[in-house]
Amino acid sequence: MSELRAVLPQPTAASAPFWDACDREELVLPVCDDCGEVFFYPRIHCPKCASRSLGWKRASGRGKVFSFSHVAVSFHGEEWASQLPYTVVLVDLEEGPRMASRLIGEGRDAVRSGDSVTVTFPEIDGRRLPFFQRDEGR
Repeated sequence: MSELRAVLPQPTAASAPFWDACDREELVLPVCDDCGEVFFYPRIHCPKCASRSLGWKRASGRGKVFSFSHVAVSFHGEEWASQLPYTVVLVDLEEGPRMASRLIGEGRDAVRSGDSVTVTFPEIDGRRLPFFQRDEGR
């Protein structure tokens, strides 16, 4: 596969700390200061108790594939043909939340639900994005 492409994020006030951490090659998750809920995706209130008192927790970056799909059609025109096929994954992070991302690297085409994965932060057009790779032990 040629150089990675991605639709770059458009950070909001709620998500900017997440994307800034990715640029530092850190995975952080929102955490509720009131009930302790750790969640993903970043938003302005806790999905469990609706509190707006939120902080950030550094995540391990490890998880297990919950589900995946190999995408063989470009939804972004011919300039994306070099990306095909690519693999979209739902990852259950060690900290609890489930995160959608892209699987890259060796063994991508042999991924199975339950495979262990670790976050990696390739640079794409000046941003570092949280993609995942299969662990060696699979």
